Amino acid sequence: MEALSRGELLPKVVEAYSRPTRIVRGKDMKADLEVDEAAFETNEERALWNTFLSLRNKIHPGIEVDDFVEQSMQLLQPLDDFFNHVFVMVEEEKIRNNRLALLKKIADLPRGIADLSVLPGF
Repeated sequence: MEALSRGELLPKVVEAYSRPTRIVRGKDMKADLEVDEAAFETNEERALWNTFLSLRNKIHPGIEVDDFVEQSMQLLQPLDDFFNHVFVMVEEEKIRNNRLALLKKIADLPRGIADLSVLPGF
């Protein structure tokens, strides 16, 4: 972690995970809330979901931290695109909850690998 923290990649990954984490933190979300692909309204939602699907089996407890950081780099552009083009807290409950569920899935990826919440800016 120390070597990674001196590089350029870890701060980008920490920032990428901190955004969805801050949005879902404190929200009253059902634990079993699932992502409904049919409820996606934008290409950015679909792209982020597809990236998550490709990563969820690669990022798991037991993965080396440097491998976790490297795999997580794939999320940077889809997350940027999502946050630049998608408003999460829309009035329509189904769409809002689906977007929150998607962000929760992303925010939960580091669980069991690295506690990013102890890092500054998280």
